[in-house]
Order: sequence, then structure tokens, then C-alpha cells
Amino acid sequence: MLFQALQSNYQQRSGSIIQNGGFMSGFFGGGFGASSKSGMTVNDKSALTLSAFYNGITILCNDYAKLPKHVVQHIDGDINRLANHPADYIINEKPNQYMNAFGFDSILLKCAILKGNGYAEIVRSTFNGQVESLQYINENDTPVTIKKFENKLFYHFDNRVLSSDDILHYRSLYSENGITGIGVVSYAARSLGVALSSQEFAEEYYATKGIGTGVVTTSKSMDADAKKRYRDGLSVALSGSNPFKIAVLDEAGSFQHIKLTPQESMFLETNKQAIGEVARWLNIPIYKLKDTENQNNSNMEHQSISHVSDSILPWSMINQQEYNAKIFIDSERKQGIRTRFNTESLLQSDKKTQMAWFIGMIYSGSMTRNEVRVYMGLNKLKGLDEPLTPVNMQTMEQIQKSLKLEEN
Repeated sequence: MLFQALQSNYQQRSGSIIQNGGFMSGFFGGGFGASSKSGMTVNDKSALTLSAFYNGITILCNDYAKLPKHVVQHIDGDINRLANHPADYIINEKPNQYMNAFGFDSILLKCAILKGNGYAEIVRSTFNGQVESLQYINENDTPVTIKKFENKLFYHFDNRVLSSDDILHYRSLYSENGITGIGVVSYAARSLGVALSSQEFAEEYYATKGIGTGVVTTSKSMDADAKKRYRDGLSVALSGSNPFKIAVLDEAGSFQHIKLTPQESMFLETNKQAIGEVARWLNIPIYKLKDTENQNNSNMEHQSISHVSDSILPWSMINQQEYNAKIFIDSERKQGIRTRFNTESLLQSDKKTQMAWFIGMIYSGSMTRNEVRVYMGLNKLKGLDEPLTPVNMQTMEQIQKSLKLEEN
């Protein structure tokens, strides 16, 4: 038995390596990144210095982390929450001894978006195999390598080897092999590099109060040493922190400031254009990045719905499937036990749309009034458990039955 275990461990360690993040992950992401043509280093850390990009990542991670996540059981078409299931507390409240569920979900999704992959170890009970905790794996301290052996995946980290069944893997929506993800920074490096360069250019321009380059002309020729003293003296006088700058030019000298060209002035506007670029890369509505130009309440309301369905729902679906495949043991899955990520909770702020939806569900008989109250977090009331039936919407069988009763 010991020999077989050692042999199995060797085979796992000697399996073929799955390239994390695909081809470009070695060039972008992490603390190194790559230099754009302008010489600007672009990686997950420098990209976050762009306010629009930082805000977009924060919005996606926070909105996803806000989703109520519960353990439910599907029985004969009914969905019942299992609040007493151990995994319900873990995924909705406290995944491990260090983090709450909000912080855990937020940081894993941040890793998936920026670096392509976020990992957590699934710690199980040796008694019944149920999940006891989800331990976040910080790749900055503990890099993860994925290897494939005999059509199975094994995760290598911290001198350990774990099967894919024991790793919760948040993967980016961008992937070349379907196993590991590619961080958005890898694809957006050029766009973000331009925005970072414009941000640095604007910082330098405003730091010098717009006096970046100038030419001094004099009526007499000067030797090299005199020019150096002249240049250094003016630089000290004009680059000080004092807002009132006075420079005295000797021997009838004159100073001419070289102003921004129209092209340079347009470059200062690049940061504004970067907001649209970031919105496209992160697939979120532009108004979410605090750009409300050409926006009104009507289209922002529709974009809020679009944000949930197009931006948050894909992350919710891929991670919910990951939870369902790995959180529960086989016997639980056979009993219809699953996780449920409630994306509809993000639309609660839109009271008008929510009320219209509730009214439609009640009048159509799809939901009882008490079910609506529970959905809104209110207690049930007596007499509201029966579904309403619209009298003007009946089947042909019901109409014929009613006509026969009238005839009798």
C-alpha cells in the first residue's frame, strides 16, 4: 500500500503541466508585467492605479460578493433552503477562520479577473467528507501549478499535491484551454498602457504648472559653463513648490515658454476616453464608472438590469457550477442538493421594476403573496398562502365547466 501511494504521488508530480493563464500569462500579470511601447510597465498592480479600472474591478467584485449564496434542495420541482446544512454557513457567512464570505468571494473574483485564476483549498471532515472550511490560497506567497495525469487535474502548491476535487477554482471568463483563465490585463495591456502614460503625462504637466519646457535667448553668446549656470538657476527658480515663481534673467535675456501642442492637449483628454475602454474590457455599463455624460435615469435603469444579466450573471453561473461540483459529496448531489446564487437581489434597489414584477407574478398565480413577502424578507401573514387565479384567464376546460354549471 505504501509503495502504491508513493508511486501515485510520483505520477501526480510528473504529470504534464497546464500552462497557467495560457501563453501571455508569463508576460503580463503579477508583479512583473510588460513594458508598453511608451515604456510604461503594465501589470495587475499598475493597472489598478487607473481610477476607472480600480473602480470597475471593485464594482464587479462587490456586486458578486453581495449575492446571497445558499444551499438548497430540489425535490419534485420544489426548491427548499437547507439553512442547517454545514456548507450553507460556510459559503454565506464564514468560509474560514480568517475571512468572512464577502471578503472571500471578493478576493477570489479579483484574482480571477486580474490574474486569470483564484484558488481556495476545500478542507473536508475526515469523518463524513463534508466541507469544513474554504482556505484562500494567496499566489503571491504560494504559486499554484496545475498538472494533468491520466485525464485528472492535480494542483501543486506549498510542496503539496491536491486533486482538483479539493480545490475551489475561480477561473477567468477568458481561457484558451478551458482549464486555466487569462487575466484581463493580459489582453488590455496596450489600452491600459496608453491610459497609464497619459496619466503620468498629466501628473508631470500639472506638477510643473504647465511650465515644462522653455527656451532662453540672450543678446550675447555664452560659453558652456555660463549656459549651465544660467539653465540651473532658472530651473531652481521655476521648479520650486512656491506658487509665486520669479526668475531674473541677466544681460537682457528673455524666456519663451513652449506651450502644449494641440496633439499634447488632446493627450490630456485620453484619461476620459480610457473610461470607455475600461468599461468595454470589464464588460460593465459606462455609467457604473461614474461617467454619466449622455446618461439619464431611464437608460441607467435599463443598464442596471443589463449589468446584472451581462456582467454579474456569467461570473455567478461559472462559480455556482464550481461549487455544485466540488462542495457536496456524491450522496448529497444525488439528493438534489445544490447551491443557489440569488442574482435577483441586485435589482432590489429598483423598487418600481421590482414591484411590477411582484404584481405580475402574483396576478398570474406564479407566486403566492406570502412567497413574495418571504422574498422581501418579511414574515408570512395568515390567508396569503393560496395563489390567486385571474378570472379573465381560464383554460377551455374551465370555461366549459363554468357554462355547464350555469345551465344547470
